[in-house]
Amino acid sequence: MTSRGPFAQHRLNRTVQLACRHAGLPQTDEPELIHVTMNALFKIPGIPVIVRIAPSATLLPDTERLVQVARWLDAVDFPAVRLLPEIPQPLLIEETDHIVTFWRYLPQDDCRTPCAYELAGPLRQLHALPTPEFSLPRWDPIREMRERLADSSILPPGDQAWLVDSVNQLDEQLGDLTYPLPHRGGVIHGDAYIGNLLRGPQGEPVLCDLDSLCCGPAEWDLVPELVACIRYRRPIADYDLLCQIYGADIRTWSGWTVLRRLRELKVLTAVLPVLDSSPGLAEQVRLRLHGLREGAETPWTPFRMTN
Repeated sequence: MTSRGPFAQHRLNRTVQLACRHAGLPQTDEPELIHVTMNALFKIPGIPVIVRIAPSATLLPDTERLVQVARWLDAVDFPAVRLLPEIPQPLLIEETDHIVTFWRYLPQDDCRTPCAYELAGPLRQLHALPTPEFSLPRWDPIREMRERLADSSILPPGDQAWLVDSVNQLDEQLGDLTYPLPHRGGVIHGDAYIGNLLRGPQGEPVLCDLDSLCCGPAEWDLVPELVACIRYRRPIADYDLLCQIYGADIRTWSGWTVLRRLRELKVLTAVLPVLDSSPGLAEQVRLRLHGLREGAETPWTPFRMTN
């Protein structure tokens, strides 16, 4: 947590208090912070509940779609995190300008953290689902990046202009791609990496962070862990096994390098809305941008919100 911005500590704590009061859950002055980057996750002491906080009321439509997606995946018995069914959601906390959802807490064993290859089973199952009766958004990463760049004024002008040009180039390159996998325009996760994989009650892999679920090319779901191997130096053997279990290896397709570049720029622009809350995060963005502009294969460290 930080001392200012949408994820300032006092604002988040106040949001948790108000949300729990509204939902009839035990109130606490010291909720346990689980994670914070694009959203903040808190565990309520003594009960198996996660309070998930989105940074702005402008995200209400997106959060309403997230709730709809989560309920659909529950209905088809897909291995994903579950909402608390008895609480109306999402919840707008006007006092702090936050959006809250409530989820079942899944205790995690640090000695049995998921491996990259364990994404393969849930992704195969997800890609085989028929599209739901409600409308899922189409995969449109370029629009999302352009919107975030247009709303951001924190980057130096040179970096801002370079990112805008890079996104425009990617837009042209994506238009020329022909995707080889038979799954075309079906359901994809949209942000499939091991950071969005948990263990369920019986140790099974369970997908979380369902905000990016959409209809698009299956190839995109196979990109994040490949980029992680390149940038975070994760074991390539785990990715090889992921491909073997899933039944496809996008590295045999020439278009994967375009999706790699897209992934790198997407994760960078995704944090622009919260950069003013964290000087440490802004410094990490600066280092990544410098490496990308120089064409360097510089290793990355995971983003962390810091004061």
